[in-house]
Formats: sequence, C-alpha cells, structure tokens
Amino acid sequence: MKNVLKYAVVLFTALSFSFAQAGELSVTGSAKASYVIISSDSSTGAQEQPNSLGVANEFNLGASGELDNGMSWGYNIDIDGDTTQDDGSLFLSSGFGKVMISISEGGLETSKKGIFSATGDRGSDSAYDEGMFEEWSIGDANNISYHTPADILPFGIKASVAYAPSTVNDANQSVNNLVAANTGAITAPNDSGKVYSSGSVANAGRTMTQYAVHATPVDGLTLGASYEDFGGATGDTGQNAEGGAWYAQYVIGNAKIGYGRSYVALPNAKTDTAYESVLGTKYSALVAVNDNLSLSYGVEKSETTHMLATTADVEMEVTQIAAAYTTGGLTLALSMNDYENVLYTANQDVKSTVFNVSMAF
Repeated sequence: MKNVLKYAVVLFTALSFSFAQAGELSVTGSAKASYVIISSDSSTGAQEQPNSLGVANEFNLGASGELDNGMSWGYNIDIDGDTTQDDGSLFLSSGFGKVMISISEGGLETSKKGIFSATGDRGSDSAYDEGMFEEWSIGDANNISYHTPADILPFGIKASVAYAPSTVNDANQSVNNLVAANTGAITAPNDSGKVYSSGSVANAGRTMTQYAVHATPVDGLTLGASYEDFGGATGDTGQNAEGGAWYAQYVIGNAKIGYGRSYVALPNAKTDTAYESVLGTKYSALVAVNDNLSLSYGVEKSETTHMLATTADVEMEVTQIAAAYTTGGLTLALSMNDYENVLYTANQDVKSTVFNVSMAF
C-alpha cells in the first residue's frame, strides 16, 4: 500500500508523547517455495498450463509496549512479495477491550472458519484463481474496530464490530496521503464468471459495517457468526448489499472437524440478469497423525443464483486432500485440489497439485 510507512511514522509520532516505556520490536515471517501443476480436460474451458516454480515471502514488523496508565499498545505492518508494505494496524488495549485501526486488514468474516487444511491454504486459495465469492470482508477496506475483552462474558463469548468510512480499495487516508473522494456509486455484479470483475467491497456501497461473535460453550466446541451491511450506495440497486456466515468447529483428541454456511445478497437492478445471491457451504476434517504429520480433507461449495429464473444457477465446488510434515521451522506440504464449474461456468473443471517448502522465522 502506498505511503504506509509515512502513515506509520505519523502514528508513532502522535503516540510517542504518551509512552511511558520504550516499546519492543519484533520480526516474524516465512518464505515459501512452490511447485504447481495445473491441468484440465473438461468439456468447457480445457487448459494445459506450464508447470510453475516460485518463491513467496511474507514477514511482519511489530512493535508493542505499555502506557503509564496500564493500557497496552501494538503496531504491525506486513511486507509481502517484492518488499511491498501492505497491511498494517495500530491498537490500544485495556480491561475494557481493544480498539484497533487497520489498513487493509482486520476482517471479521467467518465464512472461511469451516475449513481446516494441513497446508494452511484452503483449496480455494491454492495457486488457482477459481473465482469463488464467499463473504465480504471489512479487511479489504481501512477500518476502526472494537473487540470485547476475553473472559468477561459467559461461555467464552467474544464480540467485535468494525466500521469502514470508505470502501475504496487500498485508500490509506493518512494526513499526508488523501485520495479522491468515494462517490458511493456501485457496480452491479456480473451475469457469468466471477461475481465481480474487481473491487467487490467498493461495488457494494460507500461505507461498511461488520459484526462478529464467537463462543466456546463446551470444551472442544467453538461457534461463531458474522454479518455485514453497507451504506451510502447511490443508484437503484433493487436490493441492498448484505451478507453473513456462521460456523462450528469441534476438536476431539488429535482430530478437528469444521462446518460453515455463508449467505450474500448482491446489489443489482430489479430486472437484471446478473447474480442476485451467493450461498456457500464448507466442511472439513484434519487429523494430526503425530507431532509432525497432519492430513486434511475439505470441501467448499458456492452457488450463484440469478435475479431472473430464466438464467440457470451454477454451483462451484472445490475439493482438497492435503498433507503437511513439519520439523522445526521447516514444513513440507502437498495438496491435491479439484475444481468443478470454476468461474461459475458449468462443466469448466480444473485440477491442481501444489508442493510447498516453507521456512518460518
């Protein structure tokens, strides 16, 4: 993200007058080498891509400390790929909870919580852009959020709310980096292929609010839900954009199982042939064979429905079988991913095999 370092300097300068103790600095991250095989023999959109080899990196710069009134603070910035500074956040925490300002991170959506993967990458996030639309994330915009403190509510309930005053993608509105005004004009979803061509958050409205709640009512069981809506949209959209999801995770011994559903209502014209809604289902299981080896199986389904019944609805499905072996900071991972009806196009099927070697530091 442009000028995020300037943003960091301004925030640190503003807060430095309140610090009673010097903060601590930390650097964490990983480097990952990948070998990817993608192929297809489907009746629609068959493709044979060359096998690819690459290396990706991501590391996080963090700072933390305490104020003289007992509050704690923290700052982080992520540096990915070609040393681009993208995501960052600054928070203040006390017994009353945590307030955080986030730049392109801090999403509260729960639509991905139903999937466990041994490799850490879901099938719909494994080297192939199948175009699955799950749930809007306020982490795609800059936002301010509040999170309740731990252990203050019964059954381990934790609640969060976040607000984005502008949904313009990657608009770091620091004092030294003001960008063009967000008009609030929305773009209707497509009638085929990806739900949106680009900028899904900006396409839904001018402002966004997202809520999330999580609970652990019994040992091993975690439940959660999220909801988001938009404001300030201009034009006749037929229906307002909103979405949500819920999930359940259960841990028993060395096994984990997950299940989740997501629901999205898309803004579009009243008589449009474009997508009207997206319904998602995810379920998975992960088994730790021992301290080093993990195996997982996951299925992700996503069905698009149209405003007009004369346009056929299509369900995309992604299935993943994965394994990972970890020793020290080294992880060797393998995933086999099967994509059906990619880009919500009937009979357009693809397969991918991904080998990863990761080093954590």
